[in-house]
Amino acid sequence: MVFPPFFCIILKMDKVLYSSYQEFNEHKAKCTMCSIGSVYNKVVCSDGYKQAKVLIIGEAPGKDEIESGVPFVGKAGKLLRKVLNEYGYRKNNSLITNTIPCRPQDNQFPKEELLVRRCMDEWLLTEISLVSPEYMLLIGATPMKYLLKRTGITTLRGQWFKFDHINCMPTYHPSYVLRKEHMKEGLQIMADFKNDIKTVAKKAGFITGE
Repeated sequence: MVFPPFFCIILKMDKVLYSSYQEFNEHKAKCTMCSIGSVYNKVVCSDGYKQAKVLIIGEAPGKDEIESGVPFVGKAGKLLRKVLNEYGYRKNNSLITNTIPCRPQDNQFPKEELLVRRCMDEWLLTEISLVSPEYMLLIGATPMKYLLKRTGITTLRGQWFKFDHINCMPTYHPSYVLRKEHMKEGLQIMADFKNDIKTVAKKAGFITGE
C-alpha cells in the first residue's frame, strides 16, 4: 500500500521519526548530529513545495546559502534558478535541496563517506520518502555518486537512471558551467546543462512542445 506524502510516517531503527514534512524540517533545522556543520553552525533547509513533482538535489550549501538560509542563491545558484524558471520549475511544483544540508569546513565536501551517508540517511533519504517525487534532477557529480553509486558526470549526464522507483537525471553543476563559460567547450556545456533541465521539465509536464 502506498501512502500520500501528507500521511507518510517514516520508520527507522524501530521508532517513528516524523509524521509530517513540517516536523521533519523543524528537526532538520536544529541538527547537531555530526561534525560537518560544526564550523558554521547553520543548517540550510530545502526551498520549494513539500509535495514536489521534481526534487532538485545539489551538493552542499556555500557561503551565500549559509547567510541566506536558502539553497542555490550564490552566483552558480542564480544561474541554476534562471534556467529552472525558464523551463517551468516553480515553488509550487519543485523542491531544491542538497546532499548534505550544512556547509562543510573550507567549503570542501567531506571525504569520510560513512559520515556523509549517515547524514544522508537522516535527512536526504527521509526527505525523498516524505516528498515522494516522480523525478529527481541531480546537480553535479556528488548526488549522482551518493544516490546512484555512479561516477563520471560528463559521460552520464543527460541519461535516465532509477533511484528506487524514481526517475533521475544527472546534469552538470552550475559552478562547472560557469568555470567553462569562456572556454571553447563552454557553449556546448551550457547547452547540455539547459537541455538536461528542459528534458526533466518536459517529462514532469512543466512545459510542452519541443
